Amino acid sequence: MRRHLVRVVLALTPLLPAVGASSAHAQVGLAVRASTLGIGGELSFRAARNLGIRLGGNYLQFSRDATVEEIDYRITPHLENGTAILDFHPFGGSFHLSGGLLLNYNEGRMVATLNSNIEIGDSTYTPQQVGSLNGSVSFKKTAPYLGLGFAGRSRVAVLFDLGVGFTGRPVVELIGQTNLTGNAKSAFDSNVAKEQQEAQDEIDGHKVLRYHPVVSFGLKVSF
Repeated sequence: MRRHLVRVVLALTPLLPAVGASSAHAQVGLAVRASTLGIGGELSFRAARNLGIRLGGNYLQFSRDATVEEIDYRITPHLENGTAILDFHPFGGSFHLSGGLLLNYNEGRMVATLNSNIEIGDSTYTPQQVGSLNGSVSFKKTAPYLGLGFAGRSRVAVLFDLGVGFTGRPVVELIGQTNLTGNAKSAFDSNVAKEQQEAQDEIDGHKVLRYHPVVSFGLKVSF
């Protein structure tokens, strides 16, 4: 998926100098950021006193244990996204209001822990009967972003942004493999589908999961 981010950045980068290129105050910057979107880099262009544009990419992956619908999973949040953001500096200084888009390949990957009997849907299965039970939680691929922050115009500047990505309803997918055959396999597949729906219903009950809060710190060098 990282190739999608690279392709977008390469496609948009030539447009940066065209935005307000006549301004004597134009400033190009390169930044590194650590945020709730991941660890990444950013190319910025302060086209004028009141206007700037930023293109960035972020990546982060880690794993933790969690229980979903009474099933133990090894969950791996996978953050992979790009940003295209327009900054408006109402006072011409470091403070800005921001709006733009997230190119969103963030997802959660789940692998069930099969060390003991496991209840799927309405039935209980042994680890031998369940070959694997894997799932994912995904979001829409493009999401609006709104935020605010501070970005100085000195050659080396500290960055701070606070915002939210409107990533929409998370979608759950659950895939189970089994050695069972015939009617037993059909019942297993039906129970996996029921487990998926129960997990989806649980997530749908938390409306806050439709938004990705963004808190970002960075360091920028301008040229």
